[in-house]
Amino acid sequence: MKKFALLFFSMLALVFTSCETVVDLDLEQSKPVLSVEAIVTDHPNMNFVQLIMSAPYAKNLEPAAVTNAQVTLTDNAGNSTPLLHDANGRYKPTASFKGIPGRTYTLTIQAHNQTYIATSVLNPVPVLDKVKQEYVDGKNDDYGREKGYYISTAFQDIAGVRNYYKLNILVNGQLKQEKSEDIQVTDDQLYDGAYLDDFRIFIPFQKNDKLEISLLSLTKEAYDFYVALHSLSSQGGFLGRNPANLPTNISNGAVGFFSASAVSAKSLVME
Repeated sequence: MKKFALLFFSMLALVFTSCETVVDLDLEQSKPVLSVEAIVTDHPNMNFVQLIMSAPYAKNLEPAAVTNAQVTLTDNAGNSTPLLHDANGRYKPTASFKGIPGRTYTLTIQAHNQTYIATSVLNPVPVLDKVKQEYVDGKNDDYGREKGYYISTAFQDIAGVRNYYKLNILVNGQLKQEKSEDIQVTDDQLYDGAYLDDFRIFIPFQKNDKLEISLLSLTKEAYDFYVALHSLSSQGGFLGRNPANLPTNISNGAVGFFSASAVSAKSLVME
């Protein structure tokens, strides 16, 4: 369990209607490629689409934000929601928008006379029942943890189906997983239907840190994407200069990913 938990914490439903592909980019490319980071959740104010044009890696150029695209979300119930440009290539729907678990969402992007489409399903997520904290002095700890404050979570896995999860941790309002090596994902292959009462997170925190812990549902395709992204620990994420060899569900040669997630969250202050 320790090895599995370390994997979990070291690192958006039905099946996608389009096939998952792997994009191989020439690092010397002269033609920019659209890079997409997009997420739809069942919480308002947590939905966005980030668009940039990737720069040739070997030419040491910065990516350029796409600020004049037309971006739309539609669902399989016939609803359509436009996303408006906010700043620096980030597009947001109206503040009242939130996704609905069980629905299929299609993202359509029109930019530079091209159309890009991606589809995902918003799977349900278990309730994050509780988050416990403990102080470790760093001496003779059973898990080999260094000195600091630690947390563990509890939730009931949804039985009978293969579930995929992502864990986000905000510390004092800042996402802990800013680097790709800190992405934290898991599936329930080893604990289908179980109640995880003491799932330990092997990340040290400081006294008085304000934490917000979110458990997100994923599709299998999104899980595979984040696992691949985690392996790019030296690249700083797929919106960096080298998004090569990552899976994508965006059509028409774009890179990146569109993910739909339900979210369950808890907050606490380390004390």
